[in-house]
Parts: sequence; C-alpha cells; structure tokens
Amino acid sequence: MSRKLHIGGKIPAPGWEILNVIPGPYTDHVYNANDLSQFTDCIFSEIYASHIVEHLDYKGELLSTLKEWKRVLEPGGKIYISVPDVDVLAKLFLEKGRLTFGERFHVMRMIFGGHVDAYDYHVVGLNEEFLISFLRDAGFESMGKVDEFGIFQDTSSMRFKEELISLNLIAVKPTEDKYKNTRRNDPCPCNSGKKYKHCHGKIA
Repeated sequence: MSRKLHIGGKIPAPGWEILNVIPGPYTDHVYNANDLSQFTDCIFSEIYASHIVEHLDYKGELLSTLKEWKRVLEPGGKIYISVPDVDVLAKLFLEKGRLTFGERFHVMRMIFGGHVDAYDYHVVGLNEEFLISFLRDAGFESMGKVDEFGIFQDTSSMRFKEELISLNLIAVKPTEDKYKNTRRNDPCPCNSGKKYKHCHGKIA
C-alpha cells in the first residue's frame, strides 16, 4: 500500500501520515521538514506541504530540503507544494485605495509570517517563476500550477479580498535517472540551457 506524507499537517486524513516539528495528537512523525533521514529512499507516493517552504532559507536549506523530499518519493511520485504567492500579495499591498491600513498590515503579515510562535517566520518570498526554478534544480519535472489542490481545507485555498493568495504547484519525481550518464560538459538534461557541471552536476 502506498504511503503518503503530509508535512506540517495537523488534521488527520485517511491514508496520510503527518510530520510536524511540533508534537500533536495526530502527529505521526515529530521531525523538522528539512530532515527526513528516518525514512528510506522511495517510500512515499505523494508528499503534501502547504505553507512550509517559505520557512526555509533560500541560501541552501530550501534546495537541500526539496532534494530530501524527492529522495523519499518513489519514481513518478507527486509533490504538492503551496506557498504564499508574493506576486499576488505584493499587488494587494500596493492597493492603498482599496485596502485599509489594517488590511494592508495583514497582507504584510502574510508575506513575512504571523510570528505567532518560534517557527512562524518567513525567510523567502516565492512566486511561480522562483518556485519552479527551485523545484527544477532539485530534480523535479512536470511542474504545473493549479488554483486549488482539493485535498485538504488549509492555507492552500486561503482567500483575501476574494483573491486566492497561495501559489499551488504539483511536481513529479522522474521515473528514471536522466543524469546518470551525463558528462560534465554536456547540456544539462533539465533543459535549463546550462552545462551539466554548472547546473545539476554542480559540486556544492
């Protein structure tokens, strides 16, 4: 039976295991989202993470975490990622004639985090272009944007002033290692236009 992992979840759902850094009555695995070392490779068919990625530092942690999530996905497995869409929120923030001071302050909190606990701080702003770039660099493919996932009632479907404020992307782990026989000076198979040694073959 395929296993599915809900990173940062709090509410139980049939077939989903919850991983959260904060213990809770329905938490199956108490770990940080950036470390899935307790799981073997290729163990989950799906991973779901809503409003988690924006808490990861873009200077290394974000990319390494996405690679870790890909590691535990089975080939062809899907990842569902939702983040605050900085393009939408920036547009809302600038609408001074439409939004009150309090409403614009609320938009600012959605951008930088609510600061309700030690983990509720955002350290990166993401739009479709940026998130797809990180996912591609992590080795995912077939990235596609959807309005809503329709899986959980959570921040992925949050609306403010009748606008969806989240960017929701689905990506797939490749079914084969297309980098296996790539030489360092070859074009990178991810179609970035870069040489492999400057892209997925880059030595950290």
